[in-house]
Amino acid sequence: MRPNPPFEGISPVAHGALDPGELERLGVDPAEVVDFSASINPYGPAPIVLEAARRADVSGYPDRGCLGLRRALSEHLGVGLSWIAPGNGSAELIDLLARVYLSPGDAALVVGPTFGEYERACRLCGARVLRWDREVRGAGVSLDLDGLLEAVLRERPRVMWLCNPNNPTGDLLSGREVRRLLAAVEEVGGLLVVDEAYRELVLRGEPDDLTGLLLEERGLILLRSMTKAHALAGLRLGYALAPPEVVRALAVARPPWSVSAPAQAAGIAALSPGARRHLSRCRRLLARDAELLAAGLARLGLATVPGVANFLLVEVGDGGRVREALLRRNLQVRDCASFGLPAHIRVAVRLPEENARLLAALEEVVPL
Repeated sequence: MRPNPPFEGISPVAHGALDPGELERLGVDPAEVVDFSASINPYGPAPIVLEAARRADVSGYPDRGCLGLRRALSEHLGVGLSWIAPGNGSAELIDLLARVYLSPGDAALVVGPTFGEYERACRLCGARVLRWDREVRGAGVSLDLDGLLEAVLRERPRVMWLCNPNNPTGDLLSGREVRRLLAAVEEVGGLLVVDEAYRELVLRGEPDDLTGLLLEERGLILLRSMTKAHALAGLRLGYALAPPEVVRALAVARPPWSVSAPAQAAGIAALSPGARRHLSRCRRLLARDAELLAAGLARLGLATVPGVANFLLVEVGDGGRVREALLRRNLQVRDCASFGLPAHIRVAVRLPEENARLLAALEEVVPL
């Protein structure tokens, strides 16, 4: 039996993280691999967060409304409960937003190169996906904001997706720039979805707080991840900040019990003072580590995009070949061909000794 038309010709999106099947084919022991392909806090979760997840009661169903987590987020962020929609990672919320707001034939605009799940979710709804890409050359990345604003007014997207800071380029738009985009999207009756998954892992400067803009306008949705900065990727946890009518629609579309009891408990603990202090320490260490890693890459003569987050976009000539050569040395990086950047790899900032090991391997691999 053939699937519905939107599902034909769509492949799964390439992602980072280890693939046990691939490692088995290559004869590589997963326990020996250092993973630079997933941009997660390498210093790990705060002990209080781990303990909360371990102590969660898994014998019954979790709270399908995530009331305790939403209350903790409301107090932490200063927004009302009705403005918070939890999810099984921000990836689930991307899927839900596309299902709720896109119909076959609707236009969706993706600011790329970026996370592939935006486009996949839109195409599965039968939407027309339009791209407006940054220009990436060596160590430079630029976004023609005026041209993008013109494209919004011309194409009239129902939903526009912006990753900020962007994956994989690491560039960050200011609150003023986001406000300009939002004004254009609202003028054509659309929604602007700003994915702030790496917000808490910005290592250079501080991102502008968009919650004030969210409360002023009705066309803005913010996506947040609690898995990357708190090293909880295995639990899957995220949330959207959105007008109450959007939150209600997402609650209808979300499958029941999609956020597990351990994830909810860990999320509440991650907002505690002790966990926040742990994250602050991690960010200071990562900022130092990122600077040393970037300097090491420069010494090797590799052009690196100067992003603000905990990963680096590095031009290596042939990203696929370099990735495979490194994997055979028990080091995994992200091949960026799926982003439309086949000459690049994305490298997460990890612990100092691991970063030094990667630099030594790149010195062997890149000239080949």
